[in-house]
Amino acid sequence: MVKESDICATMRNMYKSILLIFCFLLVIEAFGQRPQGQGQRPQIKLTGIVMDGSTKTPMNGANVLIKTLADSLLLGGVTDAQGKFELNRPMIPQVKIEIKFIGYETITKTHSFRDPADLGTLVLNEDTQTLGEVVIEGQSPVGEMRGDTTSFNASAFKTQQNAQAEDLIRKLPGVTIQNGEVQAQGETVQKILVDGREFFGSDPNIALRNLPADAIDRVEVLDQRSDQSRLTGFDDGSYTKTINIILREDRKNGQFGRMYAGYGTDDRYSAGGSLNLFSGDRRVSILGLANNINQQNFSSQDLAGVNANSSGGGGRGRGGFGGGNNNFFTGSNGGINTTNSLGLNYSDKWGKKVNFTGSYFFNNSANKLQQITNRETVVNESLTQYYQESVLSTTDNFNHRVSGRLEADLNDKNSIIVTPNISIQNNKSFSDRDALTTASTGDSLSALRSITNSENKSYNISNNFTYRYKFDKKGRTFSTDINTSWSNRDQNSDLMAASIDYNRDMLDTTMQETYTISKGFNYRINATLTEPLGEKSIGTIGYQIGNNKSDSDQKTYVLEAEQSNYLLDTALSNEFINKFITQRLRTGYAYNNNGLNLNFNLDYQNAKLDNEAFFPTERVFNRSFNNLLPGASLSYRNRETGISYRVRYRTNTDEPSVSQLQNVVNNQNPLNLSVGNPNLGQSYNHNIFMNVSKINMEKNKTMFMFLNYSGTSNYIGSSTFITAQDTLINGEILLRPGGQISQPTNLDGNFRTTLFFTYGTPVKGIKTQFNMNTRINFNRIPGLINGERNLNDNLSLGQGITFTSNISENVDFTLSTTGTYNIVNSSLQSAQDNNYYVQESNLRLYYSPNGGKLFIGNNINHSLYSGLSEGFDQNFWLWNIEGGYRFAKNNKAELKVVVFDLLNQNNSIQRTISDVSVTDVYTNVLTRYGMLTFTYILGNFKQPENPQGDRPWMGRPGGGRTW
Repeated sequence: MVKESDICATMRNMYKSILLIFCFLLVIEAFGQRPQGQGQRPQIKLTGIVMDGSTKTPMNGANVLIKTLADSLLLGGVTDAQGKFELNRPMIPQVKIEIKFIGYETITKTHSFRDPADLGTLVLNEDTQTLGEVVIEGQSPVGEMRGDTTSFNASAFKTQQNAQAEDLIRKLPGVTIQNGEVQAQGETVQKILVDGREFFGSDPNIALRNLPADAIDRVEVLDQRSDQSRLTGFDDGSYTKTINIILREDRKNGQFGRMYAGYGTDDRYSAGGSLNLFSGDRRVSILGLANNINQQNFSSQDLAGVNANSSGGGGRGRGGFGGGNNNFFTGSNGGINTTNSLGLNYSDKWGKKVNFTGSYFFNNSANKLQQITNRETVVNESLTQYYQESVLSTTDNFNHRVSGRLEADLNDKNSIIVTPNISIQNNKSFSDRDALTTASTGDSLSALRSITNSENKSYNISNNFTYRYKFDKKGRTFSTDINTSWSNRDQNSDLMAASIDYNRDMLDTTMQETYTISKGFNYRINATLTEPLGEKSIGTIGYQIGNNKSDSDQKTYVLEAEQSNYLLDTALSNEFINKFITQRLRTGYAYNNNGLNLNFNLDYQNAKLDNEAFFPTERVFNRSFNNLLPGASLSYRNRETGISYRVRYRTNTDEPSVSQLQNVVNNQNPLNLSVGNPNLGQSYNHNIFMNVSKINMEKNKTMFMFLNYSGTSNYIGSSTFITAQDTLINGEILLRPGGQISQPTNLDGNFRTTLFFTYGTPVKGIKTQFNMNTRINFNRIPGLINGERNLNDNLSLGQGITFTSNISENVDFTLSTTGTYNIVNSSLQSAQDNNYYVQESNLRLYYSPNGGKLFIGNNINHSLYSGLSEGFDQNFWLWNIEGGYRFAKNNKAELKVVVFDLLNQNNSIQRTISDVSVTDVYTNVLTRYGMLTFTYILGNFKQPENPQGDRPWMGRPGGGRTW
């Protein structure tokens, strides 16, 4: 058990670390400020021309590699159509330069600082030892490091015919895809770009599932900085884990995509397609789908409110796991989903200085959900309550989403970025709930049956405007970032409920109607001035002001037993305005020198909370907060060894939401009430991230390790009151024995930490990549139960291994397994055992015996859950199998049969850990069906001119050649 004194010691050590980083910054600056011309070497650009020794013509696509003398790859590139190359030479005394092309002898040269930067004309001669062979095959370089960006060559990874981008991405070292979430180097990928531009907004899944793998030239993995940071050149320490897909040049002019339709047993159907119309920089993409097999190619923002009534459990700040694969194709929500969607994306460059991307997406999703919930709640050292619930719900959701992004360099000094977004939604839901609360003795305390109908109409309009002005002095800039957002939500709901008190054998009934109108307007304005402090350092000063304003008006009418009309219930009604004004004075310093980047910032923030209640009573809540927000980051990459280091420390504050502040009772589940707290204050968060990585592109070996710590003071947790007898809430709401009411409250003692390590290396004998990853998580969540402080600790120990083949497009497999052991402790009942184990294993196997005509695919998942509540332990298999035949020109047509859940064992289980309880949830999923599907691949490209004449054997850069 972690003690409070340990937390204080951790915080003291953290501040000491920040002080040491700042001192190190001063030392670096002192040594870095040399007089001009003393000790500074100019950047060396290596140039040259590669020629074919036999034809005396320039060679397009020859690989130029720069290595250490110990043969570690530093960086590389390829020659252009004129055989020319230009590379920035790493600033180390000696490097080795290799010029390669498949079927040609390799040129190797050693280069030192004193040697000429222009290597002149380099002649490649054919390798005579290979001339007698019919086919010469070679392995493309896996990729290269470009600063902090890892660039992978798509041609180095074999995928099956007609594969999608998702199939290629999951083969990259350090990248995993699980339950629809993409992770790179242990961090969640939040954005996927195509040629540096957004594709249907920033939704990762759309790009991965609608771009063909054979259209991809390279895949870049990077930490993308904020718009303002990239415009000013000042690193503000804000990063987004991003994957950038670079398309092949011969796929940038033409039309490509796919169309498919299928029908199966139990009236299962699936139809849809994608069409991409590319003409250089102008790109139009059209997507559509209709199915009832849980296939969802859209973002979670299109499903806002879908699961609003799907579960009676849960609170904030949980950790847990999800089990079961509901879908053979993509990740999806729980239950059975019927989806109809249509999307349009347009991207173009208008002239040389304007980039525009815009998209429209429509989605209609109907969800049918059945859930069984078991919750164990610790009341005190000797008392535990159990809550069992069964929910049947349906949801019908309509969503329209429009987004855009415009980047323009108005002239040499002025640049802007504009990103508008509009979302309109209509959501209807129904839920039928049965619930029972029992004591630890097994005696029934109370029961509930409730039916809820609701309709939600909402819209959200937001825009972000970034402007940057460059002064004549290099490094001096002025920039401003303006973010605005408007939202409106109208919700109508009705509740019919009956609850039983078993101790008194009493029955209560409730019939009510609730009308809620919520409006919001937020803005944030940030102005920043950067000033160079030397050739390698830059300073910044800025000011930020923001306001988060929310209006909420909720009126609830209850049918009185003695009367036939509905009367206003003041205990369930509220009219409330919340304003949260934040002002921040920002200062920063950045230093950059030969792979070393150091950043330090210190902000002063004043925040004012101004809450005003108008109904049922008038009341004003005013609070003010003053905070210092330090931050620092350090990154360094040793170009000779390929090892990168990064340390990042950040602080920030979070204000409570309007629902957490609103002092009105929510009785949608009469056994589990909740109420807001107008006295809530903001929380203060510390985050430390440390990362070490090493990539050897030539040997295809990767190593990533990071440690992340996050601690929150004034954490917005919950105070839960569990009744042992009839209790009046707010003097009007009766809560029966066994019921509970929760209220958000500020607590200290919340922290979480993660240690992640992954290592990958090829197994050359079987052309397979081996990856192993280790993850250790610890999460402490504080809470109050009947006034007593409880600390719920969750320690999880996970180990996974993966084998991914890279054999050919006709043989492909992935074998993976991950086991996680979780230790759960409650400070109120430390002896109670809530430990559990989860094992997830997967085998993906594809085989085509005759060059892609006939094929068979298997996707086998095994799930093991042990240590859950009674009846929830599971050990099941999900086996999906498909087989088919490709025909027509270039195998563009495909007819296949799919059997989903062949063994009819599919399942879905989830455990969540909160501050006061442990909850297990079983959800209905899609089960066995068969489907016959026809797919046609579209592709019509304008081939680029061949700068080397009619030489059909010339393959892609780094590829093989065939005679």
